[in-house]
Amino acid sequence: MQIASILSDLTSLRVCEHAAALALVSVHKIEATSSAAGDESVKSLGASRNVDDDPDMQRATDLVELHYGVKMNHMEGEDAGLRQARRDVDRVLEKLESKQDKGSRIRG
Repeated sequence: MQIASILSDLTSLRVCEHAAALALVSVHKIEATSSAAGDESVKSLGASRNVDDDPDMQRATDLVELHYGVKMNHMEGEDAGLRQARRDVDRVLEKLESKQDKGSRIRG
C-alpha cells in the first residue's frame, strides 16, 4: 500500500508546476519567524523538520529539481548528451545485429 501512495505522490509532483512541486515537498518546513514567547514549541518543531537536515526530504527536493531540469531540457529540444547517447546505443545495436547476421550465415 505504501508503494501505491509513493507512486501517487510522484505522479502528483510530475504533473504540477515546478513551484507547486517544491511547495509540496517542503510543506513540512515550518518558518519559525514569530517573535511571540509562546511559539517556542513551533520553533523547535520547525528546527527538527528542516529540509536540509532530513535526508528523505532532501532526496525529494533533489528529485523535483532533477525532474524540472529534465522537463525543461526536453521542452527546449533534445539535450546534446542525450542525442549522443542515442547514437552510441544505435551504433552498439548495429554492431550486435551485424555479428548476429554473420553468425547465422556461418551456421546456415
